[in-house]
Amino acid sequence: MRKSTLWVWTLLALIAVVPRIPWLALPLENDSGANAFLALQILRGEILYDKFHTGHHLPGIYYTFAFAFKIFGDLPTSPKILLFFFVIATCWGIYLIGRDHLDETSGILGAVFYALVSSQALFSGTTAAIEHFANLPLTVTIFLLLHFFQKGSSPKAFFWVGVLSSISVLFKIVYIAPLATAGFSILISAWLDREKPDNWKILISRTIAISIGFILPLTLTASYYAGHGLWDRFILVFKFGFKYFSNSELSALIFPRPFGFPLFVTGVNNAALLAIGLIGTYRFVRRSIPAKDTSSLALLSLSVWLILSFASTGLRGGGYEHYVLIVLPPLALAAGFEISSAYKRLQNTKSQKQAKLVSGLLTATVVALFFAVNFRLYVQFFQNQFTPISTSANPFASNAEEELAEYLKTHTSPDDFIYLWGNNVQLYYYADRVPPIDILWPDYVGATGSPERIFTDKTTYIILENFPPAPQWLLDGLVRQYSFETTIAGRDFYRLNNAP
Repeated sequence: MRKSTLWVWTLLALIAVVPRIPWLALPLENDSGANAFLALQILRGEILYDKFHTGHHLPGIYYTFAFAFKIFGDLPTSPKILLFFFVIATCWGIYLIGRDHLDETSGILGAVFYALVSSQALFSGTTAAIEHFANLPLTVTIFLLLHFFQKGSSPKAFFWVGVLSSISVLFKIVYIAPLATAGFSILISAWLDREKPDNWKILISRTIAISIGFILPLTLTASYYAGHGLWDRFILVFKFGFKYFSNSELSALIFPRPFGFPLFVTGVNNAALLAIGLIGTYRFVRRSIPAKDTSSLALLSLSVWLILSFASTGLRGGGYEHYVLIVLPPLALAAGFEISSAYKRLQNTKSQKQAKLVSGLLTATVVALFFAVNFRLYVQFFQNQFTPISTSANPFASNAEEELAEYLKTHTSPDDFIYLWGNNVQLYYYADRVPPIDILWPDYVGATGSPERIFTDKTTYIILENFPPAPQWLLDGLVRQYSFETTIAGRDFYRLNNAP
């Protein structure tokens, strides 16, 4: 490794990790807690979609968490420690894309912007959300795609573009922007090479290679669960996913589809990155049309990647802030490119001093907005006044999980069930207790059977949160079989009558 490359790698690693170190002190929020619970069941020999079902998610994130626990131990910090390496690798991928197809400054700035902005609290940067992990295969897919075009690689090499696209989908079904970008880029490449005699052969070969690479991991995954007799349970993911996607009640506001929601969330988090990145995207398109060579193809592909990432995030018209994290790699790269381009333009038309001033101000604005969002949290951390509820826009970042878990551990045995009617399902992980039914989330209580299955002679505690409101069947069951015991952190504990 060259000295300059080592310097860049070290810089990016530090910027990727240091802003996230304080977040290790925070407990896992509800989504990450659910992922941790199911990952722990995997390590204990359970098969996903059997005793416990994930709801609307494919298995990628659960095996990622299981890997973290296997390497770093069964600790709440383990997924976040593994995330350090994922973020470093994602930053490196962004840098390489910029260096190879734009310029080195664009790559460095893009990677730095991604590292900082993705750690912002209002972007769920304090969490171990799926999107933080998924951004690695999403970014590497684009890197490989452009690298193979640039090097004129054999069509067989594009198999790996399909594989990485498939891995992305195994994190979330909707993560198809890189795959769609690959399909678009192959068509544009074929048009650019339309005079070559073997053009159609190359087009078909590349398409087949990507298709095989994409289908193979998905087929192996489906075959694994089918081989365990879980095919019907496995395909429930798609049924639940469609229902979840169509549920407009999950969003307090509905934004214009498909770009309103991601534009709003990104603007709230870092308006400078959004504005500069969109201008950079415009410049991508302007410089790539008319497309003439692989350089034009790279710019056009990066534009399509960004546009499709925004669109796939905003199709529902709303959601949670962490959904938008997948737009950050291409957006940060476009912002880095615009700042680098502005420096070059001003250097040629004005002066180097003015070029440094303008590019420096643009860069400083993005960084300043990062500090504006996170500064209070860093102060709290150094003053030892960290409270999880203050670190995220996510309303399910509870600050009492350890207290609640300790109460349950001392009042139940490991064989007892608990059931939580609420969205702070991370309590199952912290208390190391399992529910009497297969899906943690209350929205799915009747998805695979009667909701009254929760009432068993082993369900020692039923715990109610204020939201969602408890349905009448649940309240009636509590009156018949349970007695109110205590309230901890706003959650009401009901204990089974005559429980040992």
